[in-house]
Amino acid sequence: MQELIIYLLKSSGLIAAFYLAYHFLLRKETFFTSNRWFLLTGLITSVSLPLFFLEKIVVVETPKFVSNPIINTIPNSLPTTEIIEKSIEIDWFQIGIYVYGIIALLLLFKVFFNLISLFKVLDNRQVIKKEKFQFIDVNENLSPFSFFNYIVYNSSLYSESELQSILLHEKIHSAQKHSFDVLVTNLFSVLFWFNPFMYLYKKAVTQNLEYIADSEAIAQIDDKKSYQMALLKVVSHQNCLPITNHFYQSLIKKRIVMLNKNQSNKRNSWKYAVIIPALVAFVILFQVKVIAQEKEVEITENRTIYDELISFSVDKNSSDAEMKENAENLKKQSGIEVKFSKIKRNSNGEITAIKIDYKDKKGNKGTSVVYGDEPINTITIFKTKNSVGIKSDESGNSRRNAITVNSEDEIAPISDIEVDEIAEISSMNFSDMPAPPTPPTPPVAPTINFEVAKFPNMPKAPVAPSGTPLNNEKEWKKFEKKMEEFEKKMQAIEPEIEAYAKKMANVDEQMKPFEKEMEVFEKKMEVFEKEMEVYQEKLEAAREKNEAKSRN
Repeated sequence: MQELIIYLLKSSGLIAAFYLAYHFLLRKETFFTSNRWFLLTGLITSVSLPLFFLEKIVVVETPKFVSNPIINTIPNSLPTTEIIEKSIEIDWFQIGIYVYGIIALLLLFKVFFNLISLFKVLDNRQVIKKEKFQFIDVNENLSPFSFFNYIVYNSSLYSESELQSILLHEKIHSAQKHSFDVLVTNLFSVLFWFNPFMYLYKKAVTQNLEYIADSEAIAQIDDKKSYQMALLKVVSHQNCLPITNHFYQSLIKKRIVMLNKNQSNKRNSWKYAVIIPALVAFVILFQVKVIAQEKEVEITENRTIYDELISFSVDKNSSDAEMKENAENLKKQSGIEVKFSKIKRNSNGEITAIKIDYKDKKGNKGTSVVYGDEPINTITIFKTKNSVGIKSDESGNSRRNAITVNSEDEIAPISDIEVDEIAEISSMNFSDMPAPPTPPTPPVAPTINFEVAKFPNMPKAPVAPSGTPLNNEKEWKKFEKKMEEFEKKMQAIEPEIEAYAKKMANVDEQMKPFEKEMEVFEKKMEVFEKEMEVYQEKLEAAREKNEAKSRN
């Protein structure tokens, strides 16, 4: 649950970053087609980038064994009665996911309902097929719109020249599959309904699609003025269907302004690269996964444990039934699972070797392995107020071999140690063992030396009202007005954002040396992996040599 919430928050942050880059740097440029792909790429990147991680290798020291535990008095039997209080905790993450899912489901139903309404308009109509388009002339007072190859209009509402301008506009929508963009942004609005920037993002996408159709239509029409008059006339017919590209979709004033604007200089294309430093910073801050590479060191530790609450002991005379019963009682009272394996006994029935594993509810794990020819000394499994662990006292027997690792010692627990393997290792001549290769050290990501720049104070985005647009239409209309005011405030600080973006443009150059170091590091890792393969072969040969010596 928590991972899903973190993923949605990361994706929402990237959506906001792409929208701000578009709003302050690209919105006024006439690169309409490039802006379309920038906005679509922003949505795809926002949902995919949080799924990928860079790996950073960190060498950590892990012990070969731990010995000489000092144990103070520990009760040797489980208490007969104990009251364990369990507080009722409310899982707010789960509740949040349920609320998110319910609202998203309602909005998804609304999208399906709009699609059904659209198909009802298209169903049982006389269709005129021309080229790759399917024209439908209706009698209803509907604003002209297109949906993939379908173009719907009411010819009685417009003159011949106006209708030609309108149909040319809708043909461009249909030919370039702008309905795909509309469907995608509607689905993203369902998934990220809680993000105010998604509302602005959707508006920016649909408005840019109108700019594309207007710019390409006006290039094919000699009379630009008549086309603009057609725009104004369609304003009076605003009965539009959702999920469509209709002729009047964005503010008419903005569309006319963009029609009369000079073409942007191609040198302004550098603005598309401004989003790259933000993506690099996102990856460095949130998408670097640390991987621990173990380096074995020999550790001897003495510890004293006090105030044990629950415990039971295993000695040389413990039977399998007694150990099983004690383990079940410990699990009932404290939730700790204990598993006994690799038990070996001598001719007198005394235990000479045993492996004990435990795991508690918090995920803490531990292992104790004792082996040899002599009977074992006492081994105690215990739970205190703040910890859980295994303690054994084998220091008085020089022929005993004991390994005990508890997770609270901040030492990686032994998970796959087998008694027979430990006995085999103890008999080997380590002077014949090959030395393992040394892994390369990964480069350290540079500290980006930004020029002194202060990011302007951003206006606070309005909070979406309670409920959904289905049952709280009045409040959502107020919310839309507040969003328009918010957009004006954002426009006011546009010069400050542009100045800040220019100062941030050198981040990519500063990252290039680090990228080269990473390439060198990857090559060194390939060499290290080959050296490890050779090392494994030498290690296996040394083991076979030791086995041959032991047989002779």
